[in-house]
Amino acid sequence: MISRTTIKRAAVAGATSLASVLAFVSPADAATNLRGIEPFNTDKLLMTICNGRNDWPTYWWLNIQTGEVMEDGLHGIPGESIPYPWERFEGYCSYPQSSSWTWTGAEKQVSNTLVNCSSGSQLSQNLQLNGSTTSTTTNSVTGSAKIEWGIIEKVLSVEAGASYTRSWSYAKSSGWSTTTGITVPPKRVGWMALRPLMRTVRSNPVFHVTRYSWGAPGTHKQVDSYSWRGRGYNEITSYGAYYDAVGNVLNPDGTPKGQYVARDRAVNSSDRC
Repeated sequence: MISRTTIKRAAVAGATSLASVLAFVSPADAATNLRGIEPFNTDKLLMTICNGRNDWPTYWWLNIQTGEVMEDGLHGIPGESIPYPWERFEGYCSYPQSSSWTWTGAEKQVSNTLVNCSSGSQLSQNLQLNGSTTSTTTNSVTGSAKIEWGIIEKVLSVEAGASYTRSWSYAKSSGWSTTTGITVPPKRVGWMALRPLMRTVRSNPVFHVTRYSWGAPGTHKQVDSYSWRGRGYNEITSYGAYYDAVGNVLNPDGTPKGQYVARDRAVNSSDRC
């Protein structure tokens, strides 16, 4: 049996930037969905090997019985037999858009309050509205380790969210400000609120196999293939493994799109009327 100590033996090898492979991103539906094909958790597999790291290619050991995955410190260099049930593979990840949808976010106050202490007249005034746009990333597999969140954000904005670059706040969260008028009834406190229109872009990562190896039965040699487990397909995904990139839908002026609404309440002792 291969131990973790054996697997982690270092070997010197260069790494090529992920940028060199971003020119072409296969759609997620062009890859083979491993869910239900393998006996182990393929969602966890994809979240482990497609964790945002920008070194290319990456090298891995796989236990085909349990689905345990460990980094291959030998960088794919043949140097020992590969005893069953361990196999090894190498390749790189891409993060194409799988789906996208918009939804209404939680309402939030986006202005200071305007107090009308008058008993009989309305108070009309312009208010400054301001806030910050949103950019968040989540993933589907609880307890996923070693995810490079900063790199994932940049990669998702380039690959999965390219078509929304100018109308979406993801990966470029910033402050915004605008002015609008409000009319507050007598003995009321008014403010402006925003029900923001949000966009989620989902990416099922795809792993592109450049080499896959296993031990030849009865020998100390390894058998090399250029597809996943020698099955003829070299792009794999798992439909339960995904990243969700979330940001505000933006107006042309950079302010968040949504429903801006005037709110008010009755004055109380804290308003000092």
